[in-house]
Amino acid sequence: MPIYLSVSAVQPFADITTEAPADEPGIVLVKGDGKVVGIHLDETSDVVRLPGLIDKFGLNPDRVWASLHGDDDPTMGRRALHAR
Repeated sequence: MPIYLSVSAVQPFADITTEAPADEPGIVLVKGDGKVVGIHLDETSDVVRLPGLIDKFGLNPDRVWASLHGDDDPTMGRRALHAR
């Protein structure tokens, strides 16, 4: 399943382009006005490649990792607070 990580804000009127690096199969960089604003991974398992992609493309690791989210934890709901 594909996953998209937004790593920077982009203006709605920005020139949006995509680049699929030949040496990084399954990866598409999304650029806004020439700056990387997102990363599209063909497979969710490609998240293990993020450290190398961050280094290779000079991305801010804090922004990249902050954009990776999991599902809400159902055990953290109101009922879970009282179940202990």
